[in-house]
Formats: sequence, structure tokens, C-alpha cells
Amino acid sequence: MKKMIWLTTIFVLFLVLVVPGVLAVTLDMIPAGDQPGYNSNQRLSIYGERIVSQKFISKEKNLTAIGTSIRNPNLKNKKEIILNLYDESNKLIRTSTLNGQNFQDGDFVKFIFQPTTDSINRTYSFTISSPLAGPEETIEVFYFDTPTENILEYTYDEKSYPGGLPIVTFHKPDSKFQVVRKIYSNLFSRLL
Repeated sequence: MKKMIWLTTIFVLFLVLVVPGVLAVTLDMIPAGDQPGYNSNQRLSIYGERIVSQKFISKEKNLTAIGTSIRNPNLKNKKEIILNLYDESNKLIRTSTLNGQNFQDGDFVKFIFQPTTDSINRTYSFTISSPLAGPEETIEVFYFDTPTENILEYTYDEKSYPGGLPIVTFHKPDSKFQVVRKIYSNLFSRLL
């Protein structure tokens, strides 16, 4: 009976202390926070000339991806969906292209690009478009009406509004050791 208790204790400690570090080594990007809440009835249609633009502040360095929830009603959009990232002077710095057939209706979609190393506390904007899609191939993005700490305003049909898309920014860690250290410090602070 004592052997079983010791084996169970060692196995649980292994799961709690070793497995998170091993899994952390495999991470290529880390989210800067959680996706803000949104009302699923508040959506903007994107197709052809209709695009949405979002202004936000990056809270970490090495910005490498932007994720948001996108609807692809009835999986009709099989065209390119393009995210263009602009710096503070409105200069195009990154582009990420996905195909609508690669995600389902309501998926959380990540637009991945080369890291921008000096992105911490900088204001960026991006556009999401599907220029080859017609009205019957629309995609929809969700939005909310209240600005947050890092989501400032969005533009749709050439008008700006407070709030924006419920985005999550992802950042490339400087080193694998930094990720492991952060995970263990969070783990131990929660245990204590």
C-alpha cells in the first residue's frame, strides 16, 4: 500500500513539476492576454471593397501574430483573407494571407507573420480584407463598442468607432528558458 502511495505521489509531482516545463519548450509564441468578450450578434461583413481596420497597442515585444474570431457562414468563403499590419506612420510592415477554406464558421483564427522586434508599447493598426470575395462569400468579424487598455478604435465603411475586434496578440519569446521560467513562476505563485 505504501508503494502505491509513493508511486502516485511521484507521478503527480512529475505531472505538476516536469511536464509544464517540457511542454513550454515547444511553444513558438505566447498570447499577451485573453480574448476580450464580445456579443455574437455584433458582426461586420468583409468582402470585396468592404474591409475593417483596427488600431491597437502591443503590450509585449516581438509581435508575431494577431488572432480573432471570424465567421465563415456556410463555409462559403474559399478566397484569400488578408491581414495587413501597419506601424504608427501608417507604413505597411507585415502581411499575412489565409484561405477561407482553412477555417470553419466561428473559428479563432491566427494571422502569423515575421516578428516585429521593437513592438512593446507601440501603436499599430491592421486591416482585414477578402478582396476577391463577392457578397455571397462574405466573412464576418465580431466587434465590441467599448475601448480597452490596448484595443482603441476600429474603422468600417470609412467611419471610425470606439472599441474594436476582440483580438489577442501573440509574441515570440526571446528564449525557451524565459518561457519555462515564466510558467514555473506563475505555477508557484498560484500554489503559494
